Amino acid sequence: PQAARLDVANGCAAPLLVQLDHADGESDVLSALAAGVHGVMLDGCRKPLEENRRWTASLAQRVHAAGASVEAELGLLAGEEDGLSVAEKDAKMTDPAVVASFLAATKVDALAVTIGNVHGKYAVSPPLLDWARLDAVRAEAGDTPLVLHGASGLPEEQIRRAIRASICKFNVNTEVRAAARAAVAARAAEGKDVLDVMGGAVEAMVPVVAAKMMSFAPDER
Repeated sequence: PQAARLDVANGCAAPLLVQLDHADGESDVLSALAAGVHGVMLDGCRKPLEENRRWTASLAQRVHAAGASVEAELGLLAGEEDGLSVAEKDAKMTDPAVVASFLAATKVDALAVTIGNVHGKYAVSPPLLDWARLDAVRAEAGDTPLVLHGASGLPEEQIRRAIRASICKFNVNTEVRAAARAAVAARAAEGKDVLDVMGGAVEAMVPVVAAKMMSFAPDER
């Protein structure tokens, strides 16, 4: 799968990077590096802090040696993504007090934060994000870029506020998949061939992705 994605990225006129997301196993990381991915998101957030630190630091060295970048995560998001579910009671916010030492020990290139963002649909609108926590994390992270997962469903004003608070990368999944699912259901109901159904899913995702790219573009915000 990674090789196929790299073929698409390499054949695109626009610059595209391929990253292995939420990798929690060494074998997956090494397979992705062998395929030539540009980045790996090391997801050790379910581990105790010290174990997460050691595990991330060890694998980060190998990822960097392969010429790829490393994103790590502190905190555990509630919600569901790729079949993995985390109950709200088990979610954990990023602790600003451990950020600097974690970054110093792991040497990662970017840090994903948990400030009330979730994987999947938000229970309330607008979502209740802890902006003071994000400011505190930013102060401890120095120049390390910060990442916000669970950006599906965030209103434009919260996107702008996150950018002003130095969020450099957003992850979007739920809205893109929802558009694909709706298109698949509609074309299947029409009795379309499987290729038409798949093509409809791609067509439906394009405007969603385009709108997100425009929303996340750095400007005078």
